[in-house]
Amino acid sequence: MEDEYFPNPIQLKIVDKHFPYSCKRKDEQNLRKAATNVTDKYMAYSSYYSGTRLPMTDLVKLVAFHFSLELLENTQREDMTPFVNKIEQLNTELEQYIQAL
Repeated sequence: MEDEYFPNPIQLKIVDKHFPYSCKRKDEQNLRKAATNVTDKYMAYSSYYSGTRLPMTDLVKLVAFHFSLELLENTQREDMTPFVNKIEQLNTELEQYIQAL
């Protein structure tokens, strides 16, 4: 049932506009939360830069930059490759030391 698509696109409100979006039932909650996150961040930047009269396109660019940076930081934080490589190196050195005894 959760793999089924809604019969009609759902309406996602982002900032001040509704967008039709076809999705599976199981994805609806995340999609709505993502739309809310974009709206909230847009409103925060809009409020912060209210005195500068930045055009909407520039605010959208700041929102995109914010989420891109957040994604990059999360990706780097979750990259365990350097740690795994170091553990493998230490494991090899330990095995060599034990065999030498």
